[in-house]
Amino acid sequence: MDLNSSEFAQWFNKIIEQKVQKIVSQKLAEYGVMKGYSAIVSSVNPNLTVNVTLAGDTTIIPSLKNKTGVTLIAGDEVFLHSISSLSNSYIGIKK
Repeated sequence: MDLNSSEFAQWFNKIIEQKVQKIVSQKLAEYGVMKGYSAIVSSVNPNLTVNVTLAGDTTIIPSLKNKTGVTLIAGDEVFLHSISSLSNSYIGIKK
């Protein structure tokens, strides 16, 4: 690897950050700690569940329950509450 000290430091920091994030995510899931994610409503289903995409992503997370108490429409910014995985999420807050 032919890196100067600044490039090496950036590379090393990135590797450490990825490893720490993986470990923390695993422990949060193991202990059932709630996590939060920013998302955008992509569509609302006839049964009033909501399809969203995470901020900065294009993958749709389908059929989440809307527990905000307000009607959501496509384009609304929301905050997801999640325990252990995104498939086990619900919409908790409309921004």
